[in-house]
Amino acid sequence: MNKNDYPEAGLQRLFQKGTDNFVLLHKNGKAVAFQSNQNGNVNIIDRQTDIDFSSTGLSLLDDGWKCVGPGLQYSWLFE
Repeated sequence: MNKNDYPEAGLQRLFQKGTDNFVLLHKNGKAVAFQSNQNGNVNIIDRQTDIDFSSTGLSLLDDGWKCVGPGLQYSWLFE
């Protein structure tokens, strides 16, 4: 990650449960649930808009998900 990534890193969070299940949250109210396999292939499970970043993140943590970083490598999923 370089200095140009710092502003974007503060806008999103990547959560993981198990080895293949992920949820990417963005502060603009978007969420993408996806699975990623060992080859790096991504399968989008669900997209949502109008979510609350903080409460959704806390709910994921309460449900056993772990925050594993900003997930900048998956930012393209929001497009």
